[in-house]
Amino acid sequence: MAKNKTVYRFFNIIPISLFIMLIVLGKNGNVGISSEKNSLVDKKKLIPILMYHHVGKEGVEVNKITITNKRFEEDMKYLKDNRYTPIFFNELVSYEENGTSLPEKPVIITFDDGLEDNYKYAYPVLRKNNMKATIFTIGSRIGIRNFNNDTRYSYFTWKEGKEMYESGIVEIQPHSYDLHNYKENSKHGVGVLPMSREDEDLHYDRFSKDTVQVMKLIKENIGCDSYVYAYPYGKYNSTNERVLKDLNFKVTLTTKSKYADISNGLYELKRINVPSHKKLNELLINYK
Repeated sequence: MAKNKTVYRFFNIIPISLFIMLIVLGKNGNVGISSEKNSLVDKKKLIPILMYHHVGKEGVEVNKITITNKRFEEDMKYLKDNRYTPIFFNELVSYEENGTSLPEKPVIITFDDGLEDNYKYAYPVLRKNNMKATIFTIGSRIGIRNFNNDTRYSYFTWKEGKEMYESGIVEIQPHSYDLHNYKENSKHGVGVLPMSREDEDLHYDRFSKDTVQVMKLIKENIGCDSYVYAYPYGKYNSTNERVLKDLNFKVTLTTKSKYADISNGLYELKRINVPSHKKLNELLINYK
């Protein structure tokens, strides 16, 4: 009874409408603080992963996947001048799994295919600026010159790959063994996707064998373990993801031009393609 009287006196002192308003304000205040925290967390979880392919000598014909060595040097200078810190994917994995810290402005530099011009023109720039990068190689094409009689498609050797890896600034990771094909035939689908009428089990087995083969070659010839996979043409499905997780890959990459959002893990991360006609600062602003 005494308790009821106390409540009654409280409402006599503070009108019920004011009491409700205080509750609402309190709730809104908490929501505001929570949203602000979430906004800060989300921003921290966005990482630019840059995707390069060809880096040619000055005078090379440039396009969406080909830039000059001069342009690449300008990009590295921009990153350095603006206090970006290039990191390896294992630093991202350590952040995700162990809570280790990342630099204030991390960036990841990647190259697809394992092209000879990466060794000839990009690697010297990386070495000069002490910039870390990851190169994704097509295992079956290592060391091949003028693939399909196309002078643009020559690939560095295992010896050159090992030299870059042992420098401490380049990682070598898989881009398939022999599934970098944009047209389906009787042996493969488009990239790592299933062939027409290929069931899930057969697709799983075929992709798994191809991946194990390139992992083995990288281990034997370079000396490093495979834990990041870049999908050819950015195409994949749930079976591909399942295979790579079963093989203990920690990161998978697409080719969708956007900052990588690591708030939900490190699989299916987006990358920012770097074409010749857009400056790096423009890409970093527009694709966030």
